[in-house]
Amino acid sequence: MSEEVLKTKDFLPSKLNHLLSEFKQNLQDYYQNRLHRLVLFGSYARQQATTDSDIDVLIVLNGPVDASTEINQTGALVARLCLENDVLISRLFLSAARYEEENSPLLRNIRQEGVLL
Repeated sequence: MSEEVLKTKDFLPSKLNHLLSEFKQNLQDYYQNRLHRLVLFGSYARQQATTDSDIDVLIVLNGPVDASTEINQTGALVARLCLENDVLISRLFLSAARYEEENSPLLRNIRQEGVLL
């Protein structure tokens, strides 16, 4: 596995920081101990976002993960946040084991450029 160099979220704009904090709190309330970590990646993490950029978030859960089930179960929350804030939140769900073990180009990129939320 590539070495993890996750950044902190100090550089994020306050509106985005507030949105991501609310998103994280809602996920913590729903998943409780299953929520292993939350990582912002993509253009916002690289500080290259434009007004059309989506907000890419990796959601790492303890235990088995069925991505389609997780997307369906968090759909109402994400839809509400997207509509209230006029943004698009894209979610990627992975198990903690897969996050730790897999070394795909996407995960290497997330580990190097991602922002731990």
